[in-house]
Amino acid sequence: MKRYSLFFAIFISLSGPLFPQFGKVSGNIKDNSTDEPLPNVNILITDVGVFGTSNNLGEFLLEKVPYGKHILTFSHIGYQTEKITVDVESGIQTAPLVSLTRTSVTFGEITVSSTKYQKIIRDVSLPVEVVTQENVLKQTGTSVPEIIANEPGLSTVKDGVWATDISIRGLSRQNVVTLVDGSRIETASNLAAALSLIDLNDVDKIEIIKGGVSSLYGTGATGGVISITSKPVGYSDRLSLSGSLTSGFNTVNKGSFGNLNLNLSGPNWYTKFSGSMRYAKNTTTPIGELPNSQFKDNSISTSAGFRPTTDHELKFQYQKFSGSDIGLPGGKSFPNSATAKYSGISRELFNGEYEISHFSNSLNKTLIKYFAQKISRSVELKPNTSTTSTPSANHFTAGGLIQTNWSLSDLNHLIAGIDIWQRTYSGIRETKVITGNSTKITGDLPVPNSSYGSMGFFAQDEHRLFNDRLNVSLGGRIDQIHIENDAAKNPSYIITNGVLNSNPPANPQSSFPAGKSDEISWSTNLSLLYNISHESDMTLNFARSFRAPVLEERFQYINLGGDIFLGNPGLKSENGYLFDLGYRLWNQNISVRANLFLNLFNDLVVDAPVVIDSLYRKENIGKAQIYGFDIQAEYNFFDDMVLFTTASYVRGEDKTGNTNLPLIAPLNGRIGLRYKNLSFGYIDVDAHFFTKQDKIAKGEKETPGYATLNLYLSSVPVYLQYMNLRVFAGIENILNKEYRNHLSTNRGTILVEPGRNIFFKINLMF
Repeated sequence: MKRYSLFFAIFISLSGPLFPQFGKVSGNIKDNSTDEPLPNVNILITDVGVFGTSNNLGEFLLEKVPYGKHILTFSHIGYQTEKITVDVESGIQTAPLVSLTRTSVTFGEITVSSTKYQKIIRDVSLPVEVVTQENVLKQTGTSVPEIIANEPGLSTVKDGVWATDISIRGLSRQNVVTLVDGSRIETASNLAAALSLIDLNDVDKIEIIKGGVSSLYGTGATGGVISITSKPVGYSDRLSLSGSLTSGFNTVNKGSFGNLNLNLSGPNWYTKFSGSMRYAKNTTTPIGELPNSQFKDNSISTSAGFRPTTDHELKFQYQKFSGSDIGLPGGKSFPNSATAKYSGISRELFNGEYEISHFSNSLNKTLIKYFAQKISRSVELKPNTSTTSTPSANHFTAGGLIQTNWSLSDLNHLIAGIDIWQRTYSGIRETKVITGNSTKITGDLPVPNSSYGSMGFFAQDEHRLFNDRLNVSLGGRIDQIHIENDAAKNPSYIITNGVLNSNPPANPQSSFPAGKSDEISWSTNLSLLYNISHESDMTLNFARSFRAPVLEERFQYINLGGDIFLGNPGLKSENGYLFDLGYRLWNQNISVRANLFLNLFNDLVVDAPVVIDSLYRKENIGKAQIYGFDIQAEYNFFDDMVLFTTASYVRGEDKTGNTNLPLIAPLNGRIGLRYKNLSFGYIDVDAHFFTKQDKIAKGEKETPGYATLNLYLSSVPVYLQYMNLRVFAGIENILNKEYRNHLSTNRGTILVEPGRNIFFKINLMF
């Protein structure tokens, strides 16, 4: 009997956390100046991980809120963040009417999730930038890097007009992890493509973490993370159909695009479809047309969600992006006379998620995720008139994630989980050379058939101390990297005038034996956020990050008729130490965010010259450092007039060789004026400046300083029956300034960037 009594007592003691009691919180939100309902407001209860959004009538309903007192945070772009306290006892608790006050400056009001759970920026200690759908509509960038490059610390790396990448504080390509809806994009980086394979019209938000966060995302995040979120669809009280139609035109390349987005939802389900098409001719520069810069692409995406109960949700997603006849007017590996294009390129993503919320009082969320992504690339290269090379490859990545979010107390939040992913590569390259009446076709492997797998365990614990004035986050991660490769004998075969030689003599420099390798790596981070006052705070971040070299760095053989680039199977993994000190001011009239940073690296991977201007091989630099600052500020000096400015400086040094690191942007920034009028919309005028870059690496050219002047216009919504209309327009490079981007790899007789561009967009929502 005593045994059963003890068992019953233990069961009762565990029933609280295992079978918690929940209530609901409802309410209304309005604009303080107009008394109109305010839709799309984010409502967040951080301590228990509850998140919601207001509907078109300004109404909201938060379900599965544990009993007790909670702080509700209301945030919306262009409004001051508000917090209220509610005491949930039973049933539905009605919150007081919430009125949000407009602000003309950035107020840290945007909600981010790249920290693995929902928070507003002013509660995040990491240096984070966020670009929203509004920014995408107001600009005219061709790809994600061009849309986000105006943010401090970010610069565009270009292999052409369409193919672009991003540099985060001096690090780019393989040093930056890219995610689409939480799924990693893994592909070769010789010709920038990963961030060009995203439909901008289906983007809701782009979050950029500046600095090493390997403890959250594993190998590759030594430079930072770019997390792209597609437009979401919410559940509705009744059957609901909504959507949008967007179209636009650019004069600089006679480019046009169109997008259709449709959403259908009910109380426990939703589905979405989005489709886009784009087309552009050669880009015009101040000194002439840029040959071979045309492109055309299209994209479709669908998603669906089902919620059998309020605390269980199943979601599916499919995306396909395709492009053809995409000109690449030069590249790092090409000689001046080369022409190159993507004859075909595509990205397909399948994503499935199952989420359980509030399994207990402590366990807020359990997420189980699987994704599969295939990127196919076919390139046509012509180093000269007699030679044509046609590399093609498939990059298949599959992975999964199990993540748990815990509230151990009102002041203690923990995330923990495991993620696994593997990238598999297969490809071939044929080079055809015609000399007189002789035709020679050489087949080789630019990278051997191989795979790269990663499995990592991660955890991050966050404490709020001293009456919520100090926020301390400590995280850690351990990863196992497994790499396998088949043997690669180059050349693999030679066909001379139709006669096949399947066993030609091997080139030992470009051939690799079959092999396997395993490595265990670790990373950690410590973040502090101290609230000096209600309006200002300081942040301090320390991180130890790592990156295991990818397949191309280990095994590549790139020979395009000019320079030859070889991999190195003996490369060591990079590891680095990041220090970041920040200050932030969140005032209704003044907003300031400033950061000083220092990155110390061991074994940084670079292309080291074996023969100058001819043969390069991947090698580790013993020690390197990258340091600098970035700052942004806004000042609402009169009525709705806002003066804004940004500035970024990065210095990269190879301490072992006592030389400069490559691909480092010069001091740059923006200064501008923004005027907002509630009757017609926004006007932005800005100058984007770059100083001279003369601290260059071997093989780079000095870049003169320059500045461009830009104008952006956007209207307020014009409400029609059952729909509203917005118009966006602008002029980029108003003065048709001739300039060269230091991080651009364009070759040939024209090295300058696009000239004056007049653009127009129309957005119809229903």
